[in-house]
Amino acid sequence: MTTKQQNQVEKIHLETTVAVIGGGYTGMAAAKTLAQNGYPVILARQENDGAWHDTSLTGLDGLKTLENQVADNGPIDILSQSTLIEAVGVPGDFTLTFMSEDRRVEKKAGAVVVATDLSSSPLTFIYGLTPCASVVSLSELESLLASETGQKEIGDKKKTIAFLVGFAHEGNPLLMQRVLESVRKIVEMDGCTAYVYVNNLKVAEDGLERLYKQGRDNGAIYFKLQTAPTVIQNNGDLRITFYDPVIRNNIELSPDIVVVEESLVADQQNISLAEILRIDLGPAGFLQKENVHRLPVNTNREGIFVVGGGREIQGLSKSLADVDNMLLQVRQLIGGGEKTVAAKAVVDREKCTICLTCYRCCPHAAIYWDDKAVISPAACQGCGICASECPMDAIQLTDFTDTEMTSRIREAAAAETKAAAPKIIAFCCQNSAFEAGTAAGLFHYDLPAGLQIIKIPCAGKVDINYILNALVEGADGVIVMACHTGNCKSESGNTYAKWRINDAYRKLEQIGIPKNRLEFATLASNMASDFARIVIDMEKRISQK
Repeated sequence: MTTKQQNQVEKIHLETTVAVIGGGYTGMAAAKTLAQNGYPVILARQENDGAWHDTSLTGLDGLKTLENQVADNGPIDILSQSTLIEAVGVPGDFTLTFMSEDRRVEKKAGAVVVATDLSSSPLTFIYGLTPCASVVSLSELESLLASETGQKEIGDKKKTIAFLVGFAHEGNPLLMQRVLESVRKIVEMDGCTAYVYVNNLKVAEDGLERLYKQGRDNGAIYFKLQTAPTVIQNNGDLRITFYDPVIRNNIELSPDIVVVEESLVADQQNISLAEILRIDLGPAGFLQKENVHRLPVNTNREGIFVVGGGREIQGLSKSLADVDNMLLQVRQLIGGGEKTVAAKAVVDREKCTICLTCYRCCPHAAIYWDDKAVISPAACQGCGICASECPMDAIQLTDFTDTEMTSRIREAAAAETKAAAPKIIAFCCQNSAFEAGTAAGLFHYDLPAGLQIIKIPCAGKVDINYILNALVEGADGVIVMACHTGNCKSESGNTYAKWRINDAYRKLEQIGIPKNRLEFATLASNMASDFARIVIDMEKRISQK
């Protein structure tokens, strides 16, 4: 480390052990895959991890086989009944603390894979039914079908089984897959019949339409209805009725068992894991935001990956694809345990007052402190939010220093244009607006003659001084172009940019400069025509002054 800044290129050691949190089928598959590829694994699992998911879609034999393979695998250290309670560090050097069987266990890991499973919630109450031996949830039926005792009970006494699907909520292909698998098993049993009352058949997954047709060919009967049938429960007796518009009459069935659909929700521990690991919590409690830059298995932090039901509602085939993608990411990050990295951002230790502004605003948790702020080269994604937020200007991006940006602004403002053409400087995010602007030029869209594009790593890097300096240097108009909300690679770069634009509006108003000379816009990389429209509109506004 130099007197003022961190070394810009350094060779770092990365811990090769990978921690997998979640001991369901996906978690065990992730642990097995990592171990087979030479990475020691810490598998932290709880007693009830993935119970319904595993037995319903893989069968008890498939689950037990994988459990035995994991248990017999030397590089896999299994922590039973474990809960993560603390996590510190950066990619390649995480320190994780677990509460395992009433004792604290501390482990080192180079990467973390979160493989929590989905949870199921019966929707019996929505149909006005009371759970009993003849009114069961889908999970309870799957448990019966997974055991010889349960199969014998159905085959001997409860031969007519009715399913209620898609009326309590819209459902999804995974739920439908579980229903279709259960139907398949029922119709294969002698003398058993399955009736499925369904709203929409969610078969938009590989093999589901085939599974549906196989069930019908083997005797399953489907009633596709717009509204839920009437279900009357009288102690153990059941009666299902609906009106058939074709025969113009009611159709009635008295099944032995009514199977009620479930809702699939994120694991409740996702909330605490997101807080401990400092990763963004997405919609409905999943651990991946709906951001294209996070696909397939990334989070806002380097070195922390999420697979399977931890990131969305999905079946085993997609979960296992996540495992393969995760392995590629781990290899890219850790490799053999050593890599040479170039610092994307550097800290001037003489200027740093350890105010922790950078620590709080970094969307990637890439900053820690050791007497002064330290930016992990393995964790930093180079967005520049920390550099623009630092009140002491103690942080610089190696490729976008303030000195370089000031020079680019001055050159853009001084560029020769047609005499009457307004000078417009557009600060464009390299992940969105810069690509759109480049495409607009290649496709020969009508662009202002005085337009100058300055590429920035993220809109969050645009300091208010850049905007004011552009105007001081002679620009007639300034546009800051960011990613759309929810599409920013840094998640919050567009938000910081918008805040600074609003601050700049106030300053311009105070000194008497019209606000219409400054604009904030959001774009995606494929919006070349919108890019052209925005810059042409500004040119027209400025020309009318």
